[in-house]
Amino acid sequence: MPLTEEQRNAMEQVRAAFSILLIPPSLGRSVESLDERARLPDPGTVPTDLTVKVEIAPPSPNPHPLLHNKVPLKTPDPVPVFFYALHSDKMDSDVGDTRVIFHMHSGGNVSGHPSVEPFVQFYARLLRAVASRSGDASKCVLVAPCYRLATLPQNAFPAALQDVVAAYEYVLSKGYNPSNIVISGDSAGGNHAIVLTHLITRRLTDLSEQAKANASGFDILTVPVCETMSSYYVGDSGVALTDPLVSGAYLPFMQSWPKTLILVSGGDTLIDASRELKKRLAAVNAPVELVEYDELPHAWWVMSELFLGEIQDAAQKVARFLLESQSSRL
Repeated sequence: MPLTEEQRNAMEQVRAAFSILLIPPSLGRSVESLDERARLPDPGTVPTDLTVKVEIAPPSPNPHPLLHNKVPLKTPDPVPVFFYALHSDKMDSDVGDTRVIFHMHSGGNVSGHPSVEPFVQFYARLLRAVASRSGDASKCVLVAPCYRLATLPQNAFPAALQDVVAAYEYVLSKGYNPSNIVISGDSAGGNHAIVLTHLITRRLTDLSEQAKANASGFDILTVPVCETMSSYYVGDSGVALTDPLVSGAYLPFMQSWPKTLILVSGGDTLIDASRELKKRLAAVNAPVELVEYDELPHAWWVMSELFLGEIQDAAQKVARFLLESQSSRL
């Protein structure tokens, strides 16, 4: 469905704000303390049917060997891990049978936090969609790690991946069944989801010319902003933007790759990365579904004031995917 004139005008204002974000204001700030990273959402922003808690995952003493062999590791840090559920009294019961959405937030690896209001509202919609389809709200929890942001050199690659791996291992240590866990993420978090899946199963990025050609002047995310955030993510590690552990689009996919759902929009400057990912998975006969929405900008899934209908539709698609994926493993 084409955008309305009101939506277009609103997106022009958002794009204008993003166009000056060549150097995010957070870059160069002091390191956040563990307490700051573990801050809970403002109570006024949490829906009444949602419960949230945060736990601290210990740093992984033995990070994945693929990370260790790629580049010198950053100093291991404890990782705040946020748990969201619709029923607080069920969050820690029967964890072996509980469905888990292990989700990594967006922000270009230089911004974002699992407790900010747009993400909290998004998480609530996903959990409600799963509950409405399964008929049991107590059997699903969304887990969101607060990985380190590349706003300082010591937090550049592979710090975020070390944190994500540590958080995932922590979830397993609590007794959650890996066969009940769906790995997900949005934008930069979606890339972390692909790379984490690769690390779990043991087995973009340098922006393409097509991405630059796609920059129609409408999307809020400009190519210079993407390039700046990517450069801060790799920092001085010496690792190329095309390295598979930096950009999951370059991984050597195999037919045994888990079933994958990709949600994207035709108005996204980076849509070709999603199309290429689908193409590469399909080439090895890995199960993959790509859903393209018309004209929406990057990060539309957290813009409920403008795109609530599309967000609700996407939440239902994610819920269907989660339930179908887990039923197929039984």
